[in-house]
Amino acid sequence: MRRAPGIVVLLACAAVASAAGDARAERPLRKGPYLQNVAPRAVTIMWETSHSQPATLHVTGPGVDRTIALTAAYRQEVVVDGLAPSSRYAYEVEVDGKLERGELATSPEDGTDVPFTFVAYGDTRSQVDPHRRIVERIRAEVPDFLLGTGDMVDEGSKEAQWQQFFDIERDMLRDNVLFPSVGNHDRQGGGRTADAWRGYFAVPENSPDPERYYAFTYGNSRFVVLDSNMHSFALTDQTAWLEGQLQQARQTPGIRHIFVVMHHPPFSVSLHGGQRDLRERWTPLYEQYGVDAVFSGHDHVYSRAERGGVHYFVTGGGGAPLYPRSPRASDLDKAAVKYFERVNHFLRVHVWGDLIEVTAVRADGTAIETTTWGEPPAEPAPAVAAPTEAELADAVTASAAVAAVGAGDPAGLARPARRGGGLGLGLWIAMGGFVLAVGAGVGLWRGRRGA
Repeated sequence: MRRAPGIVVLLACAAVASAAGDARAERPLRKGPYLQNVAPRAVTIMWETSHSQPATLHVTGPGVDRTIALTAAYRQEVVVDGLAPSSRYAYEVEVDGKLERGELATSPEDGTDVPFTFVAYGDTRSQVDPHRRIVERIRAEVPDFLLGTGDMVDEGSKEAQWQQFFDIERDMLRDNVLFPSVGNHDRQGGGRTADAWRGYFAVPENSPDPERYYAFTYGNSRFVVLDSNMHSFALTDQTAWLEGQLQQARQTPGIRHIFVVMHHPPFSVSLHGGQRDLRERWTPLYEQYGVDAVFSGHDHVYSRAERGGVHYFVTGGGGAPLYPRSPRASDLDKAAVKYFERVNHFLRVHVWGDLIEVTAVRADGTAIETTTWGEPPAEPAPAVAAPTEAELADAVTASAAVAAVGAGDPAGLARPARRGGGLGLGLWIAMGGFVLAVGAGVGLWRGRRGA
């Protein structure tokens, strides 16, 4: 029987939904497994099942072959410690005889100057297709970790929206640690609490209100993640803690950079605009303590601002409806914002010594722009081996031959093939070593960029 086009579409949509439901039913876990709170010697692995079940976690890698038996629970949060810094491990979760496999990488020792890459993105919210495209593109980057700028869902009280978030980001979060910040849409109810958000994420507990705001170190950088929601009394209970974190970072040997993450932007020329209260209370601290960059969302655009030596990035293009440029933007916001684009995107951030490179990347993989400041560390001078006695003898012979040919054969046609030695060999080794060192450095940098 010939069906009307509309019926065909409805049947196709039902088939897609059924296929997604069947795929989820075949998996042992409803959400996850996903990675949280990575450190040099530990990481947290989380997952959720449809009902309370026992599970087994197996972790293998450098110096570790460990099996952890877990009692029945609906949501599991397992801290795996005793790991080695800057090391990669495989893990598998077994529930009801079925396995889910992933891999993880621990962070480097605090204060070490190894190059690393992270991705910042946010406002994934409601639109499935843009959200999925952004996630697929981020996965291709193979970052060391992820920063979330908030508003993962439209309404934090709706479990179906959290399920959609974890379904779309499942493969990415299985192998990449996410450090999230809480957005206004992630909260729920009249009191705008963040109970669901707290339940889904395990972040460092090093603030007066654990999980709402926190800080962590990765290599040579300190990251301060704030709750910028006004309903959280953000300006009263976080400001002193924030300044203490900035002071401590500046006094800690090996910490070269400070990054801040919060949902609301201090400077923006889009729909919501820059948040005046945050700007008046927190941006002076960012300038005073030399914060490198602040990553925010809330406005569903990409924009870059600069003020007082601090770089401000709005990255809210993860899947929520995109916003236009506001015709009513304040003069202060317009003076600070240097670039604006209404686009689905994420940020790729490279850190290497004093060098920071931030590239805004569209969902199709094309670059919006790259902003760079600082310098990479100087490579150590390559060691040059002393020439052997045989090489010195060859050098004398070669020098004599060159002198003889130069006198009797001005065109150099009878010049013997150069064997290298003496000063020539030393110069060649030194130049070759320099080229190799530079090439290795550039290769490493480009490798980190996923080029």
